[in-house]
Amino acid sequence: MDAEKGSGQQPILVATSRAVLGYVLAELRRRRKLTQVQFAEQLGLAGSTWSRVEKGETSLTVEQLRAAADHLGISAASLMNLAAKGEDAVRRYGKVVSPSKGDRRGGGEAASHGVGIGAMAGLISAGMLPLIGATLGGILGKALESAIEKALARDASGPPEDDKD
Repeated sequence: MDAEKGSGQQPILVATSRAVLGYVLAELRRRRKLTQVQFAEQLGLAGSTWSRVEKGETSLTVEQLRAAADHLGISAASLMNLAAKGEDAVRRYGKVVSPSKGDRRGGGEAASHGVGIGAMAGLISAGMLPLIGATLGGILGKALESAIEKALARDASGPPEDDKD
């Protein structure tokens, strides 16, 4: 029998990197007072596509990530730094895992959003519980509030002196 099954242990809370980045992007978009559809149009994407990005169901290309950061008034480096801080916050409660390689929607080992009932049952039986919606937002919201404010203020004032050429 698997060590986690039947042992009475609490499931391990899990999230994907895509879900954490999606949360950060959604929070920055909301601070700009833009709907998903408005923001998607600025990026040349369908609203449904952007919704899947924010849910962590799909990835962005490097070009899309840079364009999103530019439209949000933050550098791509600061955006990724915020996502890294978010992952650190998730690790305090559980772990960050990668979806299966063949699963572009993120329904692999631990999809944090868009998990079907069958995939959710598989995760739970494996001793993992995906962090989704308000639970993930609650963890990340508390952890990232001041980091987001600092990143936006820093990026609005321009790069630090030692970054200027």
